[in-house]
Amino acid sequence: MKKSAAGFMFIELLFGLLITLFLVFTLSKLYLKPAAVSLNPQENKFIAESGVDATTYKTVVDSTKNKVEEIQNKHFEDLNKLGE
Repeated sequence: MKKSAAGFMFIELLFGLLITLFLVFTLSKLYLKPAAVSLNPQENKFIAESGVDATTYKTVVDSTKNKVEEIQNKHFEDLNKLGE
């Protein structure tokens, strides 16, 4: 009885590992594939003017993060000037 329980736990472990690896592979593939740039020309123009790189989802996230950091730094500097 103990042997079958150990074998069953091993199969459960392999199945859980398989699901985890599948999810990691799928999400990384989605994250690194080329971004679906909007078909609307006005939105494409706005994205380009905003300085967001829309080549892949990773570059969209990275460039948006950089823009937000720049805005936060500017607001922080403005608040420091007001405090002085």
